[in-house]
Amino acid sequence: MLSIRDRKLLTALERRKAREREGAFRAEGVRVVEDLLASDLTVRWVVSSPGLKASKRGERLVAQVEERGIRNHQISETELESLADTVTPQGIIAVGEIPQRDLARLAAILAGDAVILVLDAVQDPGNFGTLVRTADAVGASAVIALPGTVDSWNSKSVRAAAGSLFRLPIVRTTWPELLPWLRQEDFRVLASSAEGDPISQVGDIRRVALVVGNEGAGISDEIFANADRGVGVPLRGHAESLNVTAAAAILLYELLR
Repeated sequence: MLSIRDRKLLTALERRKAREREGAFRAEGVRVVEDLLASDLTVRWVVSSPGLKASKRGERLVAQVEERGIRNHQISETELESLADTVTPQGIIAVGEIPQRDLARLAAILAGDAVILVLDAVQDPGNFGTLVRTADAVGASAVIALPGTVDSWNSKSVRAAAGSLFRLPIVRTTWPELLPWLRQEDFRVLASSAEGDPISQVGDIRRVALVVGNEGAGISDEIFANADRGVGVPLRGHAESLNVTAAAAILLYELLR
């Protein structure tokens, strides 16, 4: 059974203030919960419906939850649907603990060549999740979210990241705090721009922080003024620019290949 208190908490975690207050987030769906359990993040408890065991995959997931000693609230399909954030829930919602990550901890795990993706006021949770997933896929070391960027643990961000949010360090900080840290850690700052130079012209790219900006306004003037160089993707067609996720994917691939 799900207590009234836990039900209220699960609903409250749809709001950013509640996530920050409780230090917790929601992960919904079989694949997302599988990835969460495979990570080193703490899972506080889950709710699941009987239909989850209808498939072998769902049955294995329930067994994994029980083997880990994680509290599993069994609720009806109707009740789970009322709590779900998606139109077609997959029978399980987990409450995970938001990891505490900062620049000091990040410095301790970054050694040698490294590429960091910096997000300047990326507001769409789908874009955020896709950027994190892309950074994870091509081998970036971390993602840093500056003010104005959507909450990392928004349910839509979590789904769009497809498990990468649980594996890749995500640090939230401000530009005045980040810039001196980047200089201290010997990172070059590359700012994504439609008029920027191709990566092939940049030179030393062993330790790089690639900054991508807001979907409409781009990178702030302050960040651009402090960047070592502007970089971009040469466009041969008629489109004037690329979506932030497409541009970041190409630039990250070029930096890391």
